[in-house]
Order: sequence, then C-alpha cells, then structure tokens
Amino acid sequence: MGRRAKKKKKYTTRIVTLVLLLVVVVLGFNVIKLYRKNVACIEKKEALEEQYEAQVERKDDLSTLEEFTKTMEYVEQMAREKLGMVFKNEIIFKSDH
Repeated sequence: MGRRAKKKKKYTTRIVTLVLLLVVVVLGFNVIKLYRKNVACIEKKEALEEQYEAQVERKDDLSTLEEFTKTMEYVEQMAREKLGMVFKNEIIFKSDH
C-alpha cells in the first residue's frame, strides 16, 4: 500500500469512528431522556391509582349512605334532628348544660 492509501484509510477510519461516537452520544441522551420520562409516567400512574382508590372508597360510602337513606331509621333520625319530632308518649329530658 502506498502512502495515499494508508492516509485515506486512516482518514476514513477516523470519520467512521467519529460518526459512531456521535451516534452513541445521541442514543445515550435519548436513553436518559426516555428514562426520566418513564419515571415521571410511573409517578403519575401511582398518583392516579391513589385517586382511583379514593374515588372507589367514596363511591362505596355514597352507596352505603344511599341505602341508609331508604331506611325508616334514617327518616326517624332526620325527624328528630331537623324537625325536633318525637314519638307519642316519649319523654325528653333536657339538661341545663
């Protein structure tokens, strides 16, 4: 091989090495960027799951309350609390405190 062929080969090797290095660097940045995005998505998912659980619990509480409001006990309780009503022959004791 002549000098020119060796120089050209050396030059080509350097260019290929630089291009590969650039590709590795770009891919590295993209991996880091995607990793951060993944962590953010995981945190958001956990927050949404907590909200979902809270809403399921709230739904259960409201269902229980809905069933309770259909009972005679609820009607009696509201009549006593809101309207001050009592049963016939019921004696009410009030304290001075």
